[in-house]
Amino acid sequence: MITAKPGTPFVYDRFSTLELGSGKASEALFEPGQKYSVRNNGYSSYQLNNRKDEKGTQSPLGGSVASLAYDAKSNRLFYIPLQLSELRYLDLKESDASFTCLENQSINLLHTKEDVANQVTRMAMGADGFGYALSNDGEHLIKFSTQGTPVIQDLGVLIDNPQNTVLVRSSCTSWGGDMVGAADGSLYLITLYNHVFRISLPSKKADYIGQIKNLPAEFTSNGASVDVDGNLLVSCGTSFGKSFSPVQKIKWPSLEATPIDIRGNSLGNIADMASSNLLFQPAVSQKEKEKVKPNTVNFIQTVEADENNLPTISLFPNPVTNRGRFQVKVSNLKEKGEYKMILLDVTGKPILEGKMNIGTKTSTHSFTFPAQHAKGVYFVQIADVFNRTMYSQQLIVE
Repeated sequence: MITAKPGTPFVYDRFSTLELGSGKASEALFEPGQKYSVRNNGYSSYQLNNRKDEKGTQSPLGGSVASLAYDAKSNRLFYIPLQLSELRYLDLKESDASFTCLENQSINLLHTKEDVANQVTRMAMGADGFGYALSNDGEHLIKFSTQGTPVIQDLGVLIDNPQNTVLVRSSCTSWGGDMVGAADGSLYLITLYNHVFRISLPSKKADYIGQIKNLPAEFTSNGASVDVDGNLLVSCGTSFGKSFSPVQKIKWPSLEATPIDIRGNSLGNIADMASSNLLFQPAVSQKEKEKVKPNTVNFIQTVEADENNLPTISLFPNPVTNRGRFQVKVSNLKEKGEYKMILLDVTGKPILEGKMNIGTKTSTHSFTFPAQHAKGVYFVQIADVFNRTMYSQQLIVE
């Protein structure tokens, strides 16, 4: 969970865990003031404590976080700070708090720190093993890999089913909240005002399911997760000091809520929750539960439909020589037009830029690596006409 201290109820900067069986918050994964290490782009590592970064927000959580996803295979806790368009993760394999900030792979959504529409507040792991994040306005569904150095891709805008009585991109009903992955390969969006949508992949079609019933009058669904039996849980970001439980279990398909006993309720407000479980996954027997060790999960692997129609961008050869050429191959990109390729060094400095006019189903574009630059690791970004990063990947130079 991401929670806030009672004294600063809307600064979500604490990572902790909740054991549903006992109803008690347990291990503190990270708290402000705790020492930590940060790896920028997975290469340089240094010790930090309450450092102010160049954007004026506290590292490594960037001030406040409202999106969280846990990947059991890599044992990483992914998140995007509210005021930064930057994917980050806490590596739970390390004994001390160790963060990686993917600065050179920024998804570049925010126009200003107060650009609420483009803030990322919803995130989940899908059944396909990829992470997914969603901007408030539903204009950007972000897909990212979780192994090694993540590859990030902007899949674009959610599409409302014409029969929807509540629209998935409406600021009045459908901003905020959280997402969970489902065993059937889809995503489920639970909005701040307790509306539920099913998002099909890869079409991004959003079907309105309904509104959660029986919640307390002041309950807002800021976070969502799934328990070991495949049940949906929602959490409230304004519950501290209130008489109701901050976590509720949602019955399917009636969408009726029942409170979870959270003893003592000293958590503070909960901005988001995450687990590696999938909605509708088969229930686990009591005997199997007793065998489960900490930080282990039941993971259901499903295949994303219509993989041949997914947009793909690939680099080859990779590695490339420092005097050679490399190519960017683009397939099935729905939005045709002018894009640009930006080659960055490990510090994030652009060293090469080129235009890409994409108008066919598959197109290949060649670029020559600048000979004056040394061998090492670089990053290729593909940006649209609005300078939004659609794709980012490492390029190794030998």
